[in-house]
Amino acid sequence: MQTIEGENELLLTCRKTQDGVSILRCETRDGDVRLPDEIGGAPVTALGGYALSARAPALADRETFSVRVTCGGAAPAHDAAAVRRVTLPAQLQSVGSYAFFGCTRLETIELTGSVSSFGGGALMNCAALRAVRLRAAPAAPTCLQKLLGETAGEIDVLFSFGNTRARLLFPAYSEELEDLSPAHIFQRRIHGAGYGYRECFRDGVLQFAEYDRALSSLLERHDFAVAARAAVRRLAVPHALNEGARTAYLAVLRAHGGALARDLAARGESAGLSFLLSLSVLSAADLAAACDRARECGQTAALSVLLAASGGRAAAGRTKTFEL
Repeated sequence: MQTIEGENELLLTCRKTQDGVSILRCETRDGDVRLPDEIGGAPVTALGGYALSARAPALADRETFSVRVTCGGAAPAHDAAAVRRVTLPAQLQSVGSYAFFGCTRLETIELTGSVSSFGGGALMNCAALRAVRLRAAPAAPTCLQKLLGETAGEIDVLFSFGNTRARLLFPAYSEELEDLSPAHIFQRRIHGAGYGYRECFRDGVLQFAEYDRALSSLLERHDFAVAARAAVRRLAVPHALNEGARTAYLAVLRAHGGALARDLAARGESAGLSFLLSLSVLSAADLAAACDRARECGQTAALSVLLAASGGRAAAGRTKTFEL
């Protein structure tokens, strides 16, 4: 068995291919999993079906070899539910079907633009997934649409390539099949704006203008909290953002940014609050309500940011003191 020093405790079952190495199985109990970029000097180009899933793939008839990645700990017994973040190899080209099936606590996937194939069911039962970190140019074709098509949840996406970045929110949606007749003819019904957002691609390239126009579907559905979260991300990292879209996003935050401020205050997200405040979209009442929420939740850093922005106005007239 080959041994590699790394940041994790992993037991890999691999297969040599014409263009590198395929990881057919990864056994681990680590929360933050970084798969190796190379094995034996060859790039890792594929992640097999069921590779990190709770269910092991059938490999009895495959010609394989084992690799132990270690940082000095004991050999792992696989626990798919322990995995929270996965960083895929830099030259990976494909992710197999059901690769993360049953990784119920998986929150973040990081990958590069080299991944062109993302298998069906790869994210089945990965309801905790909330973030995709994509090391690729925003204008380049990627597997992002395929990846997003495997999950109906709300996903925060960050593109990064050199000095170029873009950050976007893809809202959640749900779908159901309705039985229309005794002959069991079914009609598919889709609920929520998230499906439309996932259609803003052409040949694997995200169309930013189409993405920005999809804001109207959130407002039509009165999904104001989601619209505010989408707006603040686009304004914070405004890649390919035209003036019309910028104006629309600012209007959303003027109307609904107060609820977002209260949420950020409750979670103590001072950086997010600072950016929201820099846009000058919050009213005095919004600031006061956010201050109250920060006090209630004991978020002293967030409260300091809010009080500095309000010039103390939120505390004016209060006789009650707060110990945080």
